[in-house]
Formats: sequence, C-alpha cells, structure tokens
Amino acid sequence: MKFSREIERTARYDIAVVGGGVAGCAAALAAARCGAKTALIERDGVLGGTAGVGLVTPISSVNDRRGRPFGGILKEFCGEVVRLSEYCRPPDDKGPLSKTSVPHIAKYVLLKLLDDAGADIRFHTVFIDALTEKNMISGIVCHDKSGLILIKADQYIDASGDADLTVAAGEETVLGSEPGVYESLYQTGLDKVHESDSSYSVGEAVGLMQPCSVFFTMGGVDMSKAQFYNNKPLTYETFGLTRESYAELFYAGECGFEQDDSDRLPLPQGRVLVFNGSRGDHAVINMSRVVGIDGSNAEDISRGELLGQKQVLHLVDFLRRFVPGFENSYLIESSTSLGIRETRRLVGRSVLTGRQVIDGVSFPDTVAHGNYIIDIHDPTGKHKAIGGHIKGDYYEIPYGALLPKTLNNLLVCGRCISADHVAHSATRIQGSCMLTGQASGTAAAMAAKGGIAPAEVNVSALCERLIADGVNL
Repeated sequence: MKFSREIERTARYDIAVVGGGVAGCAAALAAARCGAKTALIERDGVLGGTAGVGLVTPISSVNDRRGRPFGGILKEFCGEVVRLSEYCRPPDDKGPLSKTSVPHIAKYVLLKLLDDAGADIRFHTVFIDALTEKNMISGIVCHDKSGLILIKADQYIDASGDADLTVAAGEETVLGSEPGVYESLYQTGLDKVHESDSSYSVGEAVGLMQPCSVFFTMGGVDMSKAQFYNNKPLTYETFGLTRESYAELFYAGECGFEQDDSDRLPLPQGRVLVFNGSRGDHAVINMSRVVGIDGSNAEDISRGELLGQKQVLHLVDFLRRFVPGFENSYLIESSTSLGIRETRRLVGRSVLTGRQVIDGVSFPDTVAHGNYIIDIHDPTGKHKAIGGHIKGDYYEIPYGALLPKTLNNLLVCGRCISADHVAHSATRIQGSCMLTGQASGTAAAMAAKGGIAPAEVNVSALCERLIADGVNL
C-alpha cells in the first residue's frame, strides 16, 4: 500500500473501535471499563452519530414490550440524558419531552462517560484502510489533522454502520436485501405498519436498501394538535387542497413531492411524523425521504445529501401552511448528515433472520435483546413502511451475529451486525445498537486479556460479565 505521505505515527491499544455512534460509544465504554486500553475513532467532532448530529430521537428499544428495561449502558445513558435534559429547557417549561434522547445532552453524556472510563477519543479521525495478515487485522490506517496514522490493537470493533472496516479487511458482507427475502416476509402474516396493501411485492429484486432521511427540529409547535396527524392517511381533502392548488406550491414536483394519479397527498414519506423535542413547544420532524441511495457509495451519498437537505425547507413550509399546531412554528436546525438506515451487513457465524425476530427465537449465545417492530421503510418509495409487530415481548440477538467467519480479531456491533434485510429493520434501532455495542466491547476486552480470538471467548463468562454490568439477559 502506497500513500503520497508517509505514515510517520503509530498508536498502540488493546481495543480499537471504528465509529463513534451510540453502538461504538457503548463498545468503547464497555471495553475501557473492563480495563482495556481503548481507542474510539470518530470522523466528526462529536459523539452519538444519529443520536447526536443526526437529531434522531427518541431512543427506541430501551425496554421489552412489558416495560422491563434491557439495562446496561443503554439504561445508564438514557437515565443520564433524562436527568440532564433540564438544561435544554426554561425552568417554567412543563411541556412533555422526548423520553430518552435530547441530542445536545446525549453528546455530552457519551463524552463524559467515555472520558471518565479512560477511553482515548480520537475526534476528526477518518478510517482509511485495514492491513491484514493470516486472518488477522494487523493495523488500520487513519487520517487526522496531523496526517496519516497507523493504529494497532489486539482486537478491533467495527461500529461504522456501513461495515467499512469489515469490508476493508476482506470479510464477507451483504448489501441490502437478499433474494426471496420479501416473499418470506409475506409468509409471516404480519400486518403492514403504516399502510395495508396485500398486493404489494417487489418480487425477486435484490440489493434494495431502505431510504435515507434528514431529521430537523422546529419550535413554536403545539404538539397536542400536531400529533393528531401522525401516521394518518392523508389526502388532498385532509388539508382542503385540490390537485391543482397543490401543484402551485413552489416545491411541487421536487424529489418526494411528485404527484401521481391517486388522491394521496404527495409527501416524501406520505405521512406526518413528529415527536416531542427538548422542550415543550419543540418538535423533531421525521418526514424527509430519499430513495435509491446506497449510503456506502460516494456518489450516491452526495446525491442523497443534496436531495434530502432540499426537502427540509419544503417540509417546513408545508407544515406551517397546512398542519394544525404548526401555525406559529419556526425551523431550529437540521441534521448535519444524511440519516442512513441500511447499507452493508456482516455475513457472520450466525445470521439473524426476520423469522427469528418475529417469533422471538431463543439462542444459547444470546448477548443482547430488542423489542422494535419489523419496520422496513419502503425501498421503492411507493408505500410508507412494510412489516409489523413481533410476537413476543422481545427478540434475542446471538453472539454469533457479532462474529465474522474468518477474521480472528474483529467484532461488529450496531447497524452492521449479521442479520438479514428483515431482521435488520428491527436491530438497526439505537437501543439494540447500544446493547450489541456493550456485548462486543466486553467480549473484545475478554479476548484481548486472554490472548484469544473473540470466537474463543466463553459465552457463559461473557454473559455473566454483562449481567454484572447491569444488562438484563
């Protein structure tokens, strides 16, 4: 490998985690608390990923469907964010808040937890490539303001979301949907999440990925009125519009606002979807959608950013004009990066399937849980979402879904764990990402301490440590 600049610096750790989203933060925190010298490599200047700069709130999959907490770092993080949320609102503001996430506070909580644990947070550091020898990663090349640096560790964790480290190291991954996965979904008997249409099918199309979005926040919102319209079927008539009057809007015909032959109101997600924000009159808006974007492809991600960011002001205008509760509202901020729901996933020693998630199948090596619905934002953009509720109180995630088949010093966590397209639509949620992060960080520390591969870690001992650290298994 040749670079125009020499690699003049080397840093040495027990554990190196690529990606400072909630999964990577949980992984690095768990490893550091286990006594491992840990580096967290983050391309931005803040932590939290979609929970921070992405403005995605609330954090879901915190408890099972009976309200029992999954515990661990996830519970600790959410508790601290709620406790400190008062700093984001006036003393006399008694309005309802997002229960588990305030982005500005979430960034601070993650930063403090990791700093207190002694983790080395390497901000503004971009992962470039991996060096491998005999089924082992021997080092990763990164770039920061001082130039190139080689980071060497005993164990590595891919928390990049897009499996960047996994791919660079030559491990097998899958991009988007697999052959036949939609046919298997319709054999489950699930109801559709937001819209019922038994005729919908994408046939044998493969490589389909969920759309991406740009979240944004607004103030001056009467949420008691606005939330009435969440996930409701919307037609021109809902807001006193006609096809002709809609066509006069300055954004009619733009990406996501194209009219078709139906009476459904043309919106990027086809619906209103707003959540409580960091104070009583603040709202977090999840209504942007751009389809056909591969978030692991440079040209696609640039095009997605262009289209998604342009949608923000269009949606602000629509909400202010037509949706009750937004009459006196104003834009506060939008996320600084496009929100990616799905790209590459590890094909690991175990592949968690949608059927297993729906049925709540138990595994002998369970290390994490989730409770979120099957929620596939339609990759073709024709509908709102595909899926439905799981059958039990929770689903289980096996340790094998964090383990590559060939590399002996790599674990994955978060969005790129080994799961099929259907299962991924549930496991991609931030709560589950933090739980797989804690499991991977703990396992990596145990492997580094024992001088063994993660696949050789005693799963019973791993689970005992997770339980001791507050995870409810």
